[in-house]
Amino acid sequence: MNNYLLFFNDLKQCKNIDEVKNLFNKYKISRRDRMKYPDIEFNISADEINELKKKEIITKENIFNINLHGNKSLTTLEKILYSMLWKQGDLKKEKHIISGILGIDTDRVVFNQFGKHLQNKENIILDQHVLRSFIFYKTKNVEKIIKDKHYLKYSDEYKKWIENNELFRSNKNIIDELLMGFGKKIKRNIQYIT
Repeated sequence: MNNYLLFFNDLKQCKNIDEVKNLFNKYKISRRDRMKYPDIEFNISADEINELKKKEIITKENIFNINLHGNKSLTTLEKILYSMLWKQGDLKKEKHIISGILGIDTDRVVFNQFGKHLQNKENIILDQHVLRSFIFYKTKNVEKIIKDKHYLKYSDEYKKWIENNELFRSNKNIIDELLMGFGKKIKRNIQYIT
């Protein structure tokens, strides 16, 4: 456990991004698979969403039009991506990402925050593993399952923690990757920590 507690002391003492990157090796934290999760470099604007609404691809409720499945004018890429959402049972989850792009908060914090990130890269990405890391930092407890109550309690504080540190604020992607990896690691090793 002490080794895990030292992680945040080391992170807070980092003076540059190279020192942050060294923590991956020091704590044996896996890097993100860039083939599976490459950095998203594009943004999506509110104007782009509104254009899709004009074309009736997205409804005023910020979900795909129920009749989209029969739209013959979709591009092949659009058809493939729509089919993947359908196959995974993820249709209607787009509402939270689209709402995030439009700056509308929803109850699905992770998807909503991701939408905010797609709209403006200054917004952080927030997932269960990152939040698990932050909760561990604050409480010294490992939450195996991150629930809505955790997002409600810690999300804003986490965002402020990132924004109040110049190194973290300027390197959000690396901090996100590091904390995501650390959160996965402590979840896997929970029996050794508690």
